[in-house]
Amino acid sequence: MAGDGELHLEHWIYGVSREKGYGIKAESHALNASLYTHLLANQFTPVRMEKTSDGGTRMDARMIHPAPGNDEVLLSLLGRGEPDEYDRPTIQNHTIIIPAALLRAGRLTLDQVEAAAREFEHRSPTASGRIGPILVPLGAANSAPEPAGVGVRRLITRAAVETLASRFLTDPESRTLVLCRESTNQYRNALLYRLVELLNFGGGIPIFPSISDAPTLSAMNHFRLAIGARGVRADRTWTLLDATLEEPAIPRYEGKTSMYSLIEHAFAV
Repeated sequence: MAGDGELHLEHWIYGVSREKGYGIKAESHALNASLYTHLLANQFTPVRMEKTSDGGTRMDARMIHPAPGNDEVLLSLLGRGEPDEYDRPTIQNHTIIIPAALLRAGRLTLDQVEAAAREFEHRSPTASGRIGPILVPLGAANSAPEPAGVGVRRLITRAAVETLASRFLTDPESRTLVLCRESTNQYRNALLYRLVELLNFGGGIPIFPSISDAPTLSAMNHFRLAIGARGVRADRTWTLLDATLEEPAIPRYEGKTSMYSLIEHAFAV
């Protein structure tokens, strides 16, 4: 619900509890998480932690899922959780429920929601049980929103974005891995946000499961868009799209000039 200039977002935290294993550790007071968790199809932690050069482990990825019944979006922040009882590294999934209408209207951005979620995590690093909502400042209804996908031109070529849009418009069930060779987690997270804001919130392509890292093989076909630093094993339903593509790989989809105009605008600002 929204207050005066402030939005209250329900959320839950999935991770490891010592001696109990993985499960929902915390959920906000007004939320029945079971109404939403089935939408993730048991893919709460569908990526592996990376090994770092100093021998440690790193986890930093984002997932986006639609919640069609209530016209909402689930944003999952995947990061390092608390070590288990054997001091092994674990993954934590912090999922926030966002009204899709506010994202489409440009009154709210994924970056704003993530910043508010990070602030909550900073204040409550060991949250458990019933917790308060996430509080996000809400832009005025009459304020001019930022152009959809602003900043995307620093992360991917226009030809690659046009190809991705045409592929989703031509085949709504298509699956695409956008290859960003040697990219960082932060780079891929930002690219996922910009693509979703441009193609889904701005361009009107229905929201679908997407992730900013290459999923495990067992989780691959749970998603329709993945962003990876390297190619992965996948079946024939997946197409590999290089983020540095110089010319569109497939023709524009007829009757959707507004989509391509939106892309042109995003690369002009």
